[in-house]
Amino acid sequence: MPDAEVHPERLPPYRRPGFRHDGFLVSELVKRDFKARYDRSILGMFWCVLQPTLTMGLLYAVFSLFFKSAIPNFPLYLISGIVFYQFFVETTTTAMRSIQENAELITKVKVPLWTYPVTRAVSSLVNFLFALIPLFCVVLLTRVPLRPTMLLLSFSTACMLFFALGIGLVLAALAVFFSDVKFLWGFACMLCMYATPIFYPERALTGGHHWMVYFNPLYHMIHFSRTALNGGVPPAPEFAACALFAAVSFGLGIVLFRALKNKFALQL
Repeated sequence: MPDAEVHPERLPPYRRPGFRHDGFLVSELVKRDFKARYDRSILGMFWCVLQPTLTMGLLYAVFSLFFKSAIPNFPLYLISGIVFYQFFVETTTTAMRSIQENAELITKVKVPLWTYPVTRAVSSLVNFLFALIPLFCVVLLTRVPLRPTMLLLSFSTACMLFFALGIGLVLAALAVFFSDVKFLWGFACMLCMYATPIFYPERALTGGHHWMVYFNPLYHMIHFSRTALNGGVPPAPEFAACALFAAVSFGLGIVLFRALKNKFALQL
């Protein structure tokens, strides 16, 4: 009996070739993003190290010299908050733009759509790892002992990655239909910066503003990292809070992205 005729329009729009093929595809897209990002840049990838260093230097001058910050080891407190916050902003912002910026490629090449925001998240992770260089330089310069608890940074980094990627998937899907999302997210990132103790003491959020601590995922992940850097082991509730925020964000991101991805072609 002859094989049934297969009509192209009945085929799924995006195949799933497997982890090996998808992993290779993501790696190639990451390389492409890095080439495009640092094209014609004299310093190139050195900006990954220089940007958090310059930001820390500026804020340190403002809050240490002019406002006389009383936070113990303020340089380490400051750069740890900056590095993780910039990781979050870069991951969400670049993932948000990933579908629209690859519109021409998406309409020509049939690949899983999730590879585009994931690629941006991986690129941001690589930048973050380079940004850890100035962070640990501050650790050495301020004579903070290197302790095994610093290995717990891998946990907070993973939680931040999945938390930010989940939000990035939501933003990427919504930005295809609503251009206002890009402008609103810029304002939301600014709000997150001021609502999170990055350059001001955590005790400023006590009292009537305690809800900004309990319901702020960035606070939990940055506080977790600072505790580990200073030789402490975060309590179990902090582990649970970081993991919960990451899981909920990533889960919601996957659900929404999968629900809307088949409609992207109509908008691109």
